[in-house]
Amino acid sequence: MHLELGPIVISGAALDRVRARIFSFTSKINIHTLRPLPVFLGVTGPSFCIGADAFSPPISFSSEKTINKHEKCTSRISRNLAYFATNYTIMALGTVLVVALMHPGMLFYVGVTWGLWWLHLVVLREDIKLVVMEKDLNEILSPNRRSWVLYVWTFYVAVAKCLHPSLKGLAISGALVLFHAIMRNPAKLASDMVRSKSIASGAGDSDDDSKVMVQHSDAV
Repeated sequence: MHLELGPIVISGAALDRVRARIFSFTSKINIHTLRPLPVFLGVTGPSFCIGADAFSPPISFSSEKTINKHEKCTSRISRNLAYFATNYTIMALGTVLVVALMHPGMLFYVGVTWGLWWLHLVVLREDIKLVVMEKDLNEILSPNRRSWVLYVWTFYVAVAKCLHPSLKGLAISGALVLFHAIMRNPAKLASDMVRSKSIASGAGDSDDDSKVMVQHSDAV
């Protein structure tokens, strides 16, 4: 089995590898793999400042072999994609949502299209007679014709109104995810996780201390 895209031919083995990687990535998307924001951003200390060593290029532009550079880049990207899968998904969805909100015209056309399809399905399910000036519109616009008109309209909206914003959102979110996956240093993740837990426990201890002081002052 293979896929032909004009002059490009993709073998079945390559398709299986891509399918396996996609399944491996999506299987990690759940609430249990959502990493804390300080770990995701490499934040150190209570001042919420990004650590200087949290982000660094995976390769040095020296006389190192090109093969080693490629292996280091792919290794870092794979590790970060596996570790921050849920964070990357949320970031990508948020980016696409922001881009969509920047195009109210697209949202209007999508809403109109959804409303037309909903009305069409309701008319079919309830067998509603569309009578205007004693004329049955079902004879002029039969359910089959209405479906074809809605298919053409949906295709027009998808291409003319939604394609450009969707590509823009995917490009921006993909660039952000790729930049983070390349630059985030996996060697610092363990220390950042420990630091994040210590900050959280310190905040919890301070809250407990404040509650004890309030109770003591009330007793006095």
